[in-house]
Amino acid sequence: MKSKNSKNLNRVSKTSLSEKQSVRTTFKISENCINAIDWLLKTNNLKPKELFDIICSNNDLVNLAAEAAKKYEKNNSVKHTRKTFVISKRALRLLNKKSEEKSLSRDLIVEKLVLLFKALLEKHTEEEKKKEEKAQSIISDFWTKAEEIENQLKNLLDDDNPILERFGLIIVIIMNLESAIDKKLSNDIPIDPDDFSQSC
Repeated sequence: MKSKNSKNLNRVSKTSLSEKQSVRTTFKISENCINAIDWLLKTNNLKPKELFDIICSNNDLVNLAAEAAKKYEKNNSVKHTRKTFVISKRALRLLNKKSEEKSLSRDLIVEKLVLLFKALLEKHTEEEKKKEEKAQSIISDFWTKAEEIENQLKNLLDDDNPILERFGLIIVIIMNLESAIDKKLSNDIPIDPDDFSQSC
């Protein structure tokens, strides 16, 4: 029994390792799609194989891309270029299977999948930015109130009182956070959750 189980486990692990193996494949895609891939790789610090694994792992997204591809009207004025990528066997198998199932060109599915994923990511980024802008406004108001409290404490306590020192540190942390949010919104610099001194 034990031997049978270990054979099954061995087969499963070999299958998953095989699925992760890299293969080279070529897609004939538009300049717009190539630019979208470059943008996705750069902004998310990904390799092509990782990107294709991500976009092919969401079955709903793949089906949505296939539906969009079905409605696509070919525009002969759009130039398509052959571009070779290293992707996983799993992603390639899924694209080939979807192409066969839907009777659609694999290149067209990839085209729509990439552009759809980019659009969704941009939408999510825009929504996140709006939330962070609101968060910055809330923190800025909190900073103003904290400074008012600091002034009240200064009027109440001696200059060398430890309460004032500790509260002063809180003000600096709030100020740094507000500044870090500002840099994230203006220059896309990530906020480090562990660095309370980060202000740029």
